[in-house]
Amino acid sequence: MSHIEEKLKIAEDINLTFDLKEKPNNSNLKAHRDRAVIANLRANLVLPNNKILTVDIDFDSTSGYHNNTMMIMDDFGVEILATGFETKYGKEHADKIRHAWANKERPSDPRKPTYMLVQRPIDTNLVPKVFVVCGRKDHISSSPKNIL
Repeated sequence: MSHIEEKLKIAEDINLTFDLKEKPNNSNLKAHRDRAVIANLRANLVLPNNKILTVDIDFDSTSGYHNNTMMIMDDFGVEILATGFETKYGKEHADKIRHAWANKERPSDPRKPTYMLVQRPIDTNLVPKVFVVCGRKDHISSSPKNIL
């Protein structure tokens, strides 16, 4: 029985592996003195056709944990995120977040995004990166782009 994997690099330190398989922990991550850090999330997504899509979200990089701040998975989370962005970065950025969540990325996509990933900016004068993920059928042909 053959196991098919699709890997997608969204950003320097966010990698997705679809059709998950067991693998050893080769993490470069180190826990904080009083807090763990997330190296990997495994998600079974229930699709509109009632099938399951398994996604392995890997936050590790060769240089360790960098910038991964939030994963948003529903309308309430998006509204909280957009409200925060509106307060801190302006209405234009908040509207882009709301629009990206409320719409398919491309008309031919099977569904709207399933979640958003947010990365804190390296420079405090910059706006965080926000990625919408998992509304496409073809995850490999073009990587999600920062919507801001």
